[in-house]
Amino acid sequence: MGHDDAMMAEHLDRRAALQVGTGLFGLSLPSYLAAARAGQVLPDRREYSCLFLFLAGGISHFESWDPKPDAPVGIRGLWNPQSTNVPGTFITEKMPLLAQMMDKVAIVRSWKGNSGSHGDASKHVMSGVSPRVSGQQFYPNFGCIASTLLGGRRPGIPSYVGVPVAARYTSPTGFLGPAYAAFDIGGDPNSRDFKIDGLRLPRDRFETRRSLLDQIDNLGRLAAESSTSLTVHDDLYQEAVTTLTSGAIQRAANLEEEPLAIRQKYGLNIYGQRALLARRMIEAGARFVTVNHAVQGGLFGKGKTNGTWDNHGWLFDSMMSFASRPAAVPKKSTWHNYKGPGNLPQLDMSLTSLLTDLEERGLLDTTLVVAMGEFGRTPKINKTAGRDHYPRAGNVLLAGAGVKGGVVIGATDRNGAAPSTRAWSPADFGASIYHALGIDAETTFLPRLPRPTKLSDGKVIDGLFA
Repeated sequence: MGHDDAMMAEHLDRRAALQVGTGLFGLSLPSYLAAARAGQVLPDRREYSCLFLFLAGGISHFESWDPKPDAPVGIRGLWNPQSTNVPGTFITEKMPLLAQMMDKVAIVRSWKGNSGSHGDASKHVMSGVSPRVSGQQFYPNFGCIASTLLGGRRPGIPSYVGVPVAARYTSPTGFLGPAYAAFDIGGDPNSRDFKIDGLRLPRDRFETRRSLLDQIDNLGRLAAESSTSLTVHDDLYQEAVTTLTSGAIQRAANLEEEPLAIRQKYGLNIYGQRALLARRMIEAGARFVTVNHAVQGGLFGKGKTNGTWDNHGWLFDSMMSFASRPAAVPKKSTWHNYKGPGNLPQLDMSLTSLLTDLEERGLLDTTLVVAMGEFGRTPKINKTAGRDHYPRAGNVLLAGAGVKGGVVIGATDRNGAAPSTRAWSPADFGASIYHALGIDAETTFLPRLPRPTKLSDGKVIDGLFA
């Protein structure tokens, strides 16, 4: 080993060892040093974050940001398009607040997936990589990758937070394993007794983090015993301990600190307050926050935390409110009332409040906001006045972190059945998310993989970034 290599080894800390898999995961020290010389070990540590609103179940592009007023009656739906503050851009009339903020966002209308299964499509959308085997997830979700490669931004705040879970229908950590899981915040943030207690990490996850570092210690030091760089970077373990004991995340989750007027703008319900909680987590130092953003009610059960946009029936009633049972719902079907707003008005309220809040606090320039589901909905309205799973077309909203405001990228045909311009896949959104966060998606070293790994086969979406 040459003098320069010895110097690099002396400054190799345990965080880098975990990230590139040195020794423990199969990458030899010479390979590590070669990567270090090439500048490939760690991505750019920009202070950028991502707040991902996962519209689980699949939002209808027809009833959101790609209305089709010229389509036949059985396709175009009941609602009209409305003009926005960007001349020539129209969205559904049921999102009047967002219509006045379209100059802050980009809409991609030529989205296209490849699976109509909630599980496989969600895995694809949340990782940028389609499952090789249906139902199985190998590649981690974006949040786990960002957390692993970029780490936390503030002590005591987990780098990856799930509200209430990292992402429905997925196995977020993939090949990384449980030590790289998100810190999930369940419960109802609108409840008076909502709080995050200490020592909430599952015991097996806590012990896994400690075990990883113990294994590295047992392999022997990678430099002289006197090297201080190897004695202060028990990052994974320290992150868990600090998160559990510092009180930082508890303070960030205290929504009572917010003025009532702000809380009301987001919506005084479980879904609006989750969006507000996500903003507070980003502000406190989280790197990546996923909000599973959908109201629970109607035909989908009494679940108190996991709602859905999966409107196979009575879509036009359900998207607006679950407060009353539509007359056409069969008597044998159980309808679960929810007094708050339905998915569309709640998304309209919380998303516009979120974007306004981030901008006013100087955070929008460094926070990528993504709102998307796992697929779109069928052009044809079915016999129960709903739309079914449809991976061949959909739309996505993005803002912040260098995203151009006021642009519409791509288009679908007259009936909203397929992209009429270049289609952009989940892999392309993956490449774009990594680009915004400063992560090299082409060649990256990851734990447990013995060679450089390409994170995405996609391309950064043309025209998305300034």
